[in-house]
Amino acid sequence: MQNAILVLDHDPGLAGLIARTLRNMQVYCVPVPFDITLAQAQALEARGLIVAAANGVELSLAGFDPALLNGTLPLLALGAMVPALCAHLGGAVLPREAESESVTLGLAEDPLFAGITGGERVLAALRDLTPPAGYACLATATERCVGFYSPQNRLYAVQYPIERNDPDSVSLLSNFALNVCGMEPDWTEDRIITQTVESIRAAAGEGRVLCAVSGGVDSAVCARLAQMAVDQRLMCVFVDTGLFRRDEPEAVLNTYMETLGIVVAHVDAQDGFHRALRGVRRALEKERVATSLLRLVLERQLDFDPEIHTLVLGTNYNDTLYGRVQAEDPPRTDDARPITVLEPIRGLFKEEVRRLARALSLPSSIAERQPFPASGLALRIFGEVTDEKLETLRKADAFFSEEIRSGGHERKLWQYYASMAENPDEFGGWAVVLRACQACSGEACASRLPYDLLERVGARILRELPRVRRVLYDLTPSQHYAQVE
Repeated sequence: MQNAILVLDHDPGLAGLIARTLRNMQVYCVPVPFDITLAQAQALEARGLIVAAANGVELSLAGFDPALLNGTLPLLALGAMVPALCAHLGGAVLPREAESESVTLGLAEDPLFAGITGGERVLAALRDLTPPAGYACLATATERCVGFYSPQNRLYAVQYPIERNDPDSVSLLSNFALNVCGMEPDWTEDRIITQTVESIRAAAGEGRVLCAVSGGVDSAVCARLAQMAVDQRLMCVFVDTGLFRRDEPEAVLNTYMETLGIVVAHVDAQDGFHRALRGVRRALEKERVATSLLRLVLERQLDFDPEIHTLVLGTNYNDTLYGRVQAEDPPRTDDARPITVLEPIRGLFKEEVRRLARALSLPSSIAERQPFPASGLALRIFGEVTDEKLETLRKADAFFSEEIRSGGHERKLWQYYASMAENPDEFGGWAVVLRACQACSGEACASRLPYDLLERVGARILRELPRVRRVLYDLTPSQHYAQVE
């Protein structure tokens, strides 16, 4: 087991941001439940704890283990956790009149603030504090206390927000991990690869290994790691659901067989998936149907080869942290043999998986592939899925992707695709909705694509796809989307 900074998960989005920020600096960090006990934290070989909430949130410390405050482990509290802890420890907390204000930030001389300067800041929802007995003021905002600390108790609390792409946020987290907790920046790609290959080899023993691949970066990294672990005892399977983008199944098989030198069994399950999706309209039900069918196909593959005792899946940390993947029962085989399910990258964020892909020399077509749901294009059709709708959407998506790539816009985009719905004011007609988004303020927001590009895509779709009567551009920010992708 490896030493870690633990982030108590009061807010999944914020906990994930803190963990990703530290891991980008090669410091191992893990989100854990908010109600973790001191004994559990020590069992995880924690070197320090971070607990954070957005400023302005009214918090209860119900479930928080007070033993975490006894100085056994360094603890950094951020945002709204600071006034909550101040009151809990016997200090005083007063509200400020302004929701957001320009303040002069003053910082104590402490290794926590190495490389960070005070000065003018605009901070939201600050609370004025009187530190508890035995604690000193750690930070001020225009000479009013907004943080407190005790080096003896190893508790640091400051109402400073952690934001994406903020250099001072990065420095604050880095200083806590390295200067206060004594962590080493050793969470490197080489270390991850070595540890993961060894774990796959140990779990597989002398048996054969089956790896499910989809064409995405997650399963490709797992396949490469499994190949390094067991070599010729690896078998990969690609399930063609009939829900992929244009020419995608052929491209996936060619990449694995010709570029990576990995043998892949191709299972054509298009008819079964199309039948199962008839009449299904809701997005979550489409995901459930697709996931269930994929599981059945994998169980059949296990039955074909009785020497397989290990199944490798490409679940990543983003899937589990945000609740998109739930634990399932082990797969069943006709001969009832035990199957070990391995998820080698379950503890890695998507960005880490992409870095691992590059370290493993996987082609950019895999390393930079956009996120794609298990139910594929079915999820991007609002309403019932039909063969005609799938083919129409497949072409519209290809037109949009071609224009994006021809202008070099894909380099700044996190995701871009087309979806389709019934035209609301015309029976029998369809509307195609184009979406391109990029990272902004911790979320994904609509990209400002050139208008002439959108005009060209719209004109081509209307000209070549006669059932489509409208083309729209989606401006919805990601926080308003259901988290299905």
